[in-house]
Amino acid sequence: MSTDASSRTGERTVAIDTDGTVDAARWLALGCVLALTASYVSVLYGVTQVVGGSRSLVAIVGLSLAAATVLAGLIRPRTAAAVAATGAGVGFAYYFTSAGVELGVVLTATDQLVSDTVALATGLPLLRMVQAGTWTLGFAPAPVFLSWYLAVRGRYAASVVPGGAALCFLVLTGDAGTLATLTGTLAAVGAVAFGELRRRGGSIAQADLLAVLLAVTVALSLSVSVVPGEPRGPTHLIQGEPGSLEATIDSAPQRSGISGQVDLSPEVRFTVESDEPSYWRTGVYDRFTGDEWVRTGQDRRYDGQLARPPGGGDTVTQTVTAETELGIMPVAAQPVDLGGEVTRRTTVSRHGQPRPETPLQPGDSYTVESAIVDPSPAALRSAGTDYPDRISDAYLQTPEDTSSAFDDRVDVITADADTPYDKAVAIEDYLESTKEYSLEVSQPSGNVAEKYLLEMEAGYCVYFATTMTQMLREEGVPARYVTGYTTGQRVDDDTYVVRGLDAHSWVEAYFPDHGWVRFDPTPGGTRSDVHTDRLRDARANGNEDADTDESADVPIDGNDSGRDEGPRPSDGTDPFDGNETEPNDPSDAPEQRNDTDPGGNATNDTDGPETSFNGPTVDDGDDRSWLERLSAVARESVALGVVALVGLAAGARRTGAVARLRREVGVYWHGSRGDPDSDAERAFERLERLLARQYRPRRRSESARAYLTALSEAADEGEPPTDPRLERVLEAYERATYGGGVDRADADAAIAVVDDLARERLPVIGRRE
Repeated sequence: MSTDASSRTGERTVAIDTDGTVDAARWLALGCVLALTASYVSVLYGVTQVVGGSRSLVAIVGLSLAAATVLAGLIRPRTAAAVAATGAGVGFAYYFTSAGVELGVVLTATDQLVSDTVALATGLPLLRMVQAGTWTLGFAPAPVFLSWYLAVRGRYAASVVPGGAALCFLVLTGDAGTLATLTGTLAAVGAVAFGELRRRGGSIAQADLLAVLLAVTVALSLSVSVVPGEPRGPTHLIQGEPGSLEATIDSAPQRSGISGQVDLSPEVRFTVESDEPSYWRTGVYDRFTGDEWVRTGQDRRYDGQLARPPGGGDTVTQTVTAETELGIMPVAAQPVDLGGEVTRRTTVSRHGQPRPETPLQPGDSYTVESAIVDPSPAALRSAGTDYPDRISDAYLQTPEDTSSAFDDRVDVITADADTPYDKAVAIEDYLESTKEYSLEVSQPSGNVAEKYLLEMEAGYCVYFATTMTQMLREEGVPARYVTGYTTGQRVDDDTYVVRGLDAHSWVEAYFPDHGWVRFDPTPGGTRSDVHTDRLRDARANGNEDADTDESADVPIDGNDSGRDEGPRPSDGTDPFDGNETEPNDPSDAPEQRNDTDPGGNATNDTDGPETSFNGPTVDDGDDRSWLERLSAVARESVALGVVALVGLAAGARRTGAVARLRREVGVYWHGSRGDPDSDAERAFERLERLLARQYRPRRRSESARAYLTALSEAADEGEPPTDPRLERVLEAYERATYGGGVDRADADAAIAVVDDLARERLPVIGRRE
C-alpha cells in the first residue's frame, strides 16, 4: 500500500512520494551528513583505539543515529535539542565521576567543565587527558543525534552546524588531522549543496554560492594553526640537533617520539656533582599510541613539595649545572626536594618530574634531593600484585589493535616466571640477549612494540624500552616509559659529565610498597662501545664542545657513557637462571634502581578531571629527500591555489563583480572585431553606458534616437552641448539594427568615436553619476 507522509521543516515541507522513495539530491545530502559525522567520529575512534572503548563508541554512535531516525517524525527541533543537551550532560557527568569527582560535585562543576573545554579548544589534544576515553564517550552522542535528526527532517544546512562544530572543536584540540578535516569540510558543503539543489528542483543556479562556501570552509579548516597553543617546536633539549636521539626522545614536554635512524651528539649538556651515580631522568610517559609516547595529566607549579616513596629510604643530593641551553631538569629518581633559583620557575608533572618553565642557560644550577630505595629481589618477588587503582588504571594501557601474536610471544617468554619481578627480569633478559643495538633502523609502520618484538632484529634504546613496557603491561604489570641520560663520564670521585650521546630511555615497573623500579633492556656493552667510539672521534676532530675543562684530560674507557654503576636490588643470585653473581657486577643480573611512584602521595593525583598541555609535533622519521618533500608541498600549494581561485571566481560571479568588470572594461575597450553590424551595435551600447554615467540611463520606453534627443533638450545653459559625433554612432547603430546594415568603414568609425569619447570626455575618476 502506498502512503504519503510529510514532516514540517520550518517554512517548507519535505514530501515522501507514494513509492516510499526520495529524490537523488536528498539521498546525496543525507550521505554527506553521514560523511561529516564519520569524519569527527573517526577522530574519536582513533583516541579510543589507544585508550580503550572503541566498541562502546561505535555502539553509542549507532544508538544515537537510530534514536534520531525514530524521533525525527515524533518530536519538534526544540525538543530534540533538549534531548541532545541532556545526553551531553549525562555523558560529561559520567566523565567527571570517572575522573574521581563525586556525583554531588558534578552538578556544580560548571567552572571545571568550562576550564577543560577552553583548555582543549586552545590546542590540548584528547590523548593528554587522563580520562580521554570517558570524555570521548560523553562528547559523541549530542552532535551525532542532533545532526542526523535535522538531516532526516530535511534541514540539511542546519544539520551541518552541530556536526561541523564537533569537527571544528577536534581541529582546535589538534586531534583532527588534515584528511578528517577536509573530508568533513567537503561533506558539510556537499550537504548544503544537495539540500539547495533539492529545494530548487535540481537547479544548479546556486553552484557559485557552493563554490564560495567550499573555498571559505577549506581556508578556515587549514587556518587552525593560528589558534593559540603550546609551542610547535622542540622545547626540551633546545640544542638537540635534528635527527639526534635527544631530538627524538625529548622533542616535546608531553610527547616522546619513536623515529627511524638517529645520530648521537658528543657535545656536553650538563654536569652533575653527586655522591652516587645514577640515571638522570628527564621525562616520564604513560600512554602509548603505537608510534609515540604521551604524558597525560596537568602540570603544577613547584611549591616546595614532592611526594616521597611509599617505603621511605635514604636520600642522595645532586647539584646539576647546565653547560648548554636546556629545556629539561635532569634528576636522579625519585626527587623529593629541589633547591636553587631556577626552582622559582619550575613545574612538576603528574608523575613527579620537574621541568623549567623557561630554558636553563649555561651556568644555571640547581640541587636535587632524591630518595634512593634499594629493595632486594626477594622483597620485589614478595611485593604481590595489590596495585592501587590509580596505578592499574594509568599504567596498564595498550593499544586496542595489539595483536594476539604479541600476547602469545610474551606468554612464551614469561612462561617460567611466577611473579611480576620474575616476569620483568625474563623480559629484560630476552630483549638483551636476542636483539642487537643499532642506531641505523627504519621506523616500522603501525605498533612499534609489536613490530620490534615479532619482526625486527635491531634497534636502539627507544625500541627496547617501548617494547618491554608494553610486554609488561600485557602481563598485567604496571609499567611506564622513561627518558633521560645515563650516568655519563666520571671525571672526579663525585663529578659526572653528561653528553648528548648519553641520551637514553628505559622502563620503570611498579611494585606495591616499593614504588617504581628501573629496568634497562638495552644491551649495555654494545651501546657503551658505540658511544665511546663517537666521543673518541669527536676529540680527534677537535670538537671543543665535547668536553669541559675537567673532562678534557680524562681518558675514555669502556664504562664512560654506559650504564649506571650504582647499587641495584640483589640477593646475590641471578633471579633469571639461579646462578651465583656478584651484586655489583654490571655484566650480570639486571640492573635496577628503585624510583618510587610520586603518586604515592595523593597530592600528585589530582582530585578532578585532568587535561594537559599540548606538546609539539615529534619527529616522524621522515626519510624522504628534500626534493620529494618540496614536491609534496608544491602539490599541496597548487591544490590550495586552485581552491582559492575557484572560490574567488565564484565569489566574484555571485556578487556580480564579473559582470561589472566586464561592463567597465567594455566601456574603454571594444574587444575583437567581427561582423560590422554587430560591431556598430556594440559601439552604441558602449556609448549608452558612457551617457548613463554622465546623465541618466536610457529608459525602457525610449528608442536610441529619442534617448539622445532627450539628453540634448535637457542640457542646461551652463553644460556643454551634446557632442555632434554622437550622431555618427547613432546612425551606424540604426542602419545596423533597422536598415540595410553598415560596411566595415562605418563600423570602425563608430568604434573610434566611442573610444575617443571614453578617453576625452568621461574619465572614470570624477565622473558624475
